[in-house]
Amino acid sequence: MALSNKEIGARIRNVRRECGLTQDRFAEKFHVTQQTLSRYESGKIAVPNDTLEDIAKETGISVGYFLGVDSVDFSDDELLLVEFYRRSDDRLRRKILEVVRIMTSDISGKESES
Repeated sequence: MALSNKEIGARIRNVRRECGLTQDRFAEKFHVTQQTLSRYESGKIAVPNDTLEDIAKETGISVGYFLGVDSVDFSDDELLLVEFYRRSDDRLRRKILEVVRIMTSDISGKESES
C-alpha cells in the first residue's frame, strides 16, 4: 500500500539526516526552498514526482522506498500509477478503479474468446 504524504516526508527526513545534511543544504541540492522541504517532510504538501525521482537518484535509494512499495516488483510505469492514485482524491480513486475494472474485464473477455 502506498504511503501518505506524512510517511513519505518522514522517509525524506530520515534520508536527509542519514546524508548528514541540514534542511537548507538538502533543499538547495534539490532546487527547492527550505520552507518547501519542511512542508514535504511534515507531509503538509505532496512531493512532486520529479523531485522524488531526483532525491532517489541522488541518494541511491529507490523511488519505491519513498512510496512504500518494493520497486523490485514494480516497473516504472506501475510506480507512476501508484503515485497518481495516491495523489488522487476519493472520487477520482473510485473512477480510476472503475476504469481499471472495465479494462480488465475487456481483456478477460477477449482472452476467453480466443
